[in-house]
Amino acid sequence: MNDRETDPKLTAPLEAIQPSESLSIDSDDLGSDLQSRRQLNLNDPRRILPPRPYKGSSLWRKLVALLGLGAFSVLGGLAITLIVGLLAIVAALILQAAIS
Repeated sequence: MNDRETDPKLTAPLEAIQPSESLSIDSDDLGSDLQSRRQLNLNDPRRILPPRPYKGSSLWRKLVALLGLGAFSVLGGLAITLIVGLLAIVAALILQAAIS
């Protein structure tokens, strides 16, 4: 149940890649060619970018984002209410003018 399964769509191995790895490809054997392609991974971002530790966002940033989202939602709701209210008033005036 807790066995580790290999992912067939895995694009890069999980271990760190050293830039000093050899880039030789054996084109005679297809199996070794596939294995060498997996080991090369020239487009692996870990080969280009330096390792950077993950830092989660602070509580302050989360609070500011939540307040901004709340304010945006409230202002959007008020704008929609104002537009619908104005349309209702215009429709009532047009209907009253048509009846009179």
